Amino acid sequence: MRLNWLRGLDLWVVVATVAGIGTLLAALAMTSDGLGDWGAGVLVNIGASVLLIVPVYILTKRLDKRIERVGSETRSSVQALADRVETFEQDVERRIEDVAASVAAQLEQERHEDKAAFTALGSAPSRDSVLEALRRANELGLISQRRGPRVCVSDAWRIFVRIDFNEAPDRYFDEEEVSFTLETFDGNMLAVVLWPEDQDVEAVMVKLGRSLLRETSGEQLDVRGLFEGMSRALSIAQTDPERRPIWQVCPPQWVVTEHGIHTYGGAPYYGAATRALEGNARLATHIAEKTWVDPDSLDDAVAVALALSKP
Repeated sequence: MRLNWLRGLDLWVVVATVAGIGTLLAALAMTSDGLGDWGAGVLVNIGASVLLIVPVYILTKRLDKRIERVGSETRSSVQALADRVETFEQDVERRIEDVAASVAAQLEQERHEDKAAFTALGSAPSRDSVLEALRRANELGLISQRRGPRVCVSDAWRIFVRIDFNEAPDRYFDEEEVSFTLETFDGNMLAVVLWPEDQDVEAVMVKLGRSLLRETSGEQLDVRGLFEGMSRALSIAQTDPERRPIWQVCPPQWVVTEHGIHTYGGAPYYGAATRALEGNARLATHIAEKTWVDPDSLDDAVAVALALSKP
């Protein structure tokens, strides 16, 4: 029969207690029977020691085991928590990598779309394609509201066509989002041709061509050259922040921007601010002395930058 009443107690504590009491009773019997005080004293010491030391020792061991079990459970809990934290960190890292990859892919796609829009400007111009290209160029900072890029349409008379983009909500009622300005080398306006929504590219180019005829001795407007030049300017501005906002391309080596001049294409990376060119006449000469410089392209760029910077 199981000793259910011992449940929850350490059996060894009970055994030690019984043994200690038994020893004390034996000592008492020896004393009462006259078997000797010395033997009784020894049994008393043994019994007392058993009653005092053994239970304390056993209880101490039980306490140590309890502490060890609690420590083991704590270590397990800490390890489980560490595993959860590590799993969470890995999950966060994976999500960040996924977001980074998605952002990179989207930016790459938009870059290709920008390039396609600028190419369409030169190959298949329409009001929608021109407006889309200018809108993208404006968002990227390739052009400025102050003045858009321009293309030479008459070498003999040094006349240019500038394309301007204005999508400001507070523009005047008679202003259009896209307009063409016929201007002189130094930026003096000769004529402005707006591009309303209800007119196609042919109608607008006819107006611009008539304006060019009035300012020259019968020169014809090169429509293809105009739009290809605009497309080329935006494509060059897209390649580097120092080439934007772009004002004019001076092939084969230099561009003029709102801030100065800068190389493009296969030329070494080099630029000069308009303020520096204005304040130091020797700077252009110093640049021209470099062996890789195309002198005609440089002279044209410096002259345009200085001319357009005048108020």
